[in-house]
Amino acid sequence: VRRQGTYLPTFPRRMAAVRHVQTDFRGYDHRPSCPEGGIYEMTNGSAADIPLFSTRPGRTRIYPCSGTPNGLFAAGDGLLWCAGTTLYYNGKAVPGCTLTDTPKVFAELGGTVLIWPDKLWFRPADGTFGSAEPSWSGSVTLAGADTDGDGRASILVADGAGAHFRTGDAVTLSGFGDVRNNGTYILRGIDGARLRFDPDTFVRAGAVNGVTITRRVPDAQHACSYGNRLWACAHDSVWCTKLGDPLSWFWYEADENGAVATAAWSVDAGAPGDFSGCAATGSGVVFLKPDGLWRLYGTKPDNFQLIASAALGTEKNSGRSLVTAAETLYYLSPAGPARTSGGRPVRIGDALGRTLTAGAAGTDGTRWYLSAHDPQNAWHLFVYDTRSGLWSREDAFHASGFARHDGALYAQDPSGVWRFSTGSTAQLESMLETGDFVSGSPDCKRLLRVQLRLEADAGASVTAAVQYDSDGVWHTLATVAAGAKRSVTLPVLPRRCDHFRLRLTGTGAWRLLSLARTETAAGPQH
Repeated sequence: VRRQGTYLPTFPRRMAAVRHVQTDFRGYDHRPSCPEGGIYEMTNGSAADIPLFSTRPGRTRIYPCSGTPNGLFAAGDGLLWCAGTTLYYNGKAVPGCTLTDTPKVFAELGGTVLIWPDKLWFRPADGTFGSAEPSWSGSVTLAGADTDGDGRASILVADGAGAHFRTGDAVTLSGFGDVRNNGTYILRGIDGARLRFDPDTFVRAGAVNGVTITRRVPDAQHACSYGNRLWACAHDSVWCTKLGDPLSWFWYEADENGAVATAAWSVDAGAPGDFSGCAATGSGVVFLKPDGLWRLYGTKPDNFQLIASAALGTEKNSGRSLVTAAETLYYLSPAGPARTSGGRPVRIGDALGRTLTAGAAGTDGTRWYLSAHDPQNAWHLFVYDTRSGLWSREDAFHASGFARHDGALYAQDPSGVWRFSTGSTAQLESMLETGDFVSGSPDCKRLLRVQLRLEADAGASVTAAVQYDSDGVWHTLATVAAGAKRSVTLPVLPRRCDHFRLRLTGTGAWRLLSLARTETAAGPQH
């Protein structure tokens, strides 16, 4: 109604309801900048069915065991691991083998596994084991042979010593009063108590007490196998074995042409700090410190070179995180998860939104599984899908080591050894929490209804809840029972808010195909 010079108020028109449909769930993103509809928090989720959200496959404990989980390794026809001081192979303790209760480093060459820091060798094929660094001490006699010159000797008589060594071993002698006889020499033959070396090796000295003979192995902190050699690093040093021999680390003999193509090799990097990891890649061996990366170039000791680059290295306690998957090396760096395929490493873990340490990792061939620790003293098992570049979070699984055998992924935790992607998911507890929904507007809005398109296994259920304006209170909307693919509309008691989040919690296996929300604008905030 209008009178001259007077305007009466009118009722505002009802604001239109707008429907938003989301069918693309782009993985875990725990940053404050998590995009609208992104997954801010996740438990037992998976990006395997991207763009859909799905729960992870099952996980089965195949070998329960007690004791400190000190390491897991795929060897021979099965799995080798250490719990406490006991070494197990395929679920059975290795008779008579007692190790130190410390984290282990494993490396295999030619059917022989070396285990540090114990410096033990183990052969899965027959279950035998022994010291990789045998040593003998006692009284010896130096004797000359027909091929020796005056005052020289090449025979060392030592009762019982021959049983500890092999012909061709490079052994280190110490304890001689004449220091010219101390050193590392190649054992040319063993005849009972008589150990034969090259002519004129020693200064003849008769009987000598307190001599020690040792076949040395380096004190490796990290090790791997590449190019028919074992490689190891510790502190600032790198070593490799003689070609094809996992027990010969200090064998430096040249052939008749002066070449050392089959010899062992070692070098100091000449940089501050300790090596924190090493790994074999398709293009060679890589050694890492927290603040640098060294690549090995060359094919034999004559041309081996260790080239350094200032790049993302490995976090100091994450040497077990180095894994090659899909021809790319993945590892946990001080700046978070990183990868390199031969070029400069790049960060890939910004979406995790937290600092991680003490990482251990494994792969099933296409996914990289990382178990690591955060500053809040919590453990996480994150999974990076190498095909989509997306993250998911499974749970608080604390793995001390991973191994891949016969295409399956295994992990060790304090309760035993687990096999991934097997077993029932009927009791699996899962959760998806979205980032903030703001609908591209700084104004307030009202959520009117939520529509979910779900697929769930028999016995599974999903509960939906909403939180307004980050107040920490979750309001349950409804619980949806199992069923084939279908859409379910959940009414919402409208509430004016600046933003809101949705959370889905489930039991059993289920997939989210789409999420639709209907909103109406509610004007600016005053």
